[in-house]
Amino acid sequence: MDRGISRRRLLSTFAAAAGVSGSAAGVARAQRAPDSRGFDPTAHAYGFRNWSSEDQYFETPPSPSRSEIRTRIRTTWEDRARTALGLDVAELPRTVLDSIAAQLRLAVVQRAGTNGHCYGMVLTAQRYFENPETIPVDRRLASEIEAPTVPTERPEAPVYEEIVDRQADQFLRFRAFLGRRVFLYRHWLDTAAVLRDVRDVIERFGTAAVILFNETRLSHQVLAYGFEERAGGVTVPIYDPNRPAATYRRNRPELRFDRDDETLSMRPYGAYTGMVYSRYDRIEASTDRTRPGPLDHVTVDGDRIRESLFPLALVAASSEDVELAVVDPGGERVRRLRGTHTDESRGEYPQVCSRYGVDPGSYRVSVFGAGRTDYELAARVTDVEGAIVDETRTATIRPGEVHEYVLGVPEDGDGTLDRVRSGIRPIHLVGAGALGTVAGAAGYGAATRFRSGSDAER
Repeated sequence: MDRGISRRRLLSTFAAAAGVSGSAAGVARAQRAPDSRGFDPTAHAYGFRNWSSEDQYFETPPSPSRSEIRTRIRTTWEDRARTALGLDVAELPRTVLDSIAAQLRLAVVQRAGTNGHCYGMVLTAQRYFENPETIPVDRRLASEIEAPTVPTERPEAPVYEEIVDRQADQFLRFRAFLGRRVFLYRHWLDTAAVLRDVRDVIERFGTAAVILFNETRLSHQVLAYGFEERAGGVTVPIYDPNRPAATYRRNRPELRFDRDDETLSMRPYGAYTGMVYSRYDRIEASTDRTRPGPLDHVTVDGDRIRESLFPLALVAASSEDVELAVVDPGGERVRRLRGTHTDESRGEYPQVCSRYGVDPGSYRVSVFGAGRTDYELAARVTDVEGAIVDETRTATIRPGEVHEYVLGVPEDGDGTLDRVRSGIRPIHLVGAGALGTVAGAAGYGAATRFRSGSDAER
């Protein structure tokens, strides 16, 4: 594919979405100075909206390999893990590191923990606001950057490349990784403590890049640039990269938190109901605390968090033409960190379910066929001593067919992965045909069946 043509196509897409014309692209390089008036999304937000890999018109830069991530875990996580949790990363078995690296790589490759490129957009917009001289193209402000691929007349795309680099980096930092554990244990989160640090960071730097999430593990990154305390709670205005700069002239989104005695709870913002903040270097620069970390924002200690990390379970299916559902012994769906624009076509295993801190018991695994295909089902459960389960199964599946397995996780010894049933199951759909619709309904149906018990047990 000709990169020049494809980049012009991408430019027109972003320009139309942002409501700007191509003539706005000709801004010459001007003198840049920090804005003392503070972050203003009409000026400092990007002129284009967030995008997913489906909007991609040229090749994505290579993602880190599993071995590269494993090396990074060993070399960069050791000090922080020992300080925060008393965990010696260097002593973890190879199987444990492989499992963590596999989960992180899938998150990077599939953009699984973010809404498109929101994380990279937020961090680079923040950088350009704080240091306008770092804008790598002939634009004075981020709002004048009408597409991530400018300048379109040249093969280089420095803004795009910086966004993508920052996007991947979020998954590979230990303290950010640890901070995301509250996605799984919402009741641990101390929202009032998070907001105190967000307030101090905004006072010091002008902005704070925060992560929004909900109980389904959906997450999104936004940039907070204000903080208003009221009798009934707190209001935080945000730059949401799903909206281009021009839209902030009409209205400006904000996060709202309601106060109940000493606690604060977030009102829903779209699909999101919680907020975390993991830029601990900025917290340290804005407060009198030394070495702040994830434990500052939760109500449990390091021992409890360490216990929540292991065993780690990773169940994956190798075909896009199947949907995978895993239900734990208590009847709850095993989910993964995901984003609105997760691209499951990327990576070795398109379908993945993962959980840190799995309990012993029988986990029900359902593979639903959306088309006739061969698939490989891989299940790995590891703890600090090594692999509890490390099994793969291969099979051929037809449209509408369900293969059901039981993953056994014992308290001691080795676990098992056994196929217990297969067959066609009636699933009622409206407007069949779209793989995403079929697969989503199948996954929900599988989880519902498992909660009510399977025929094999009756």
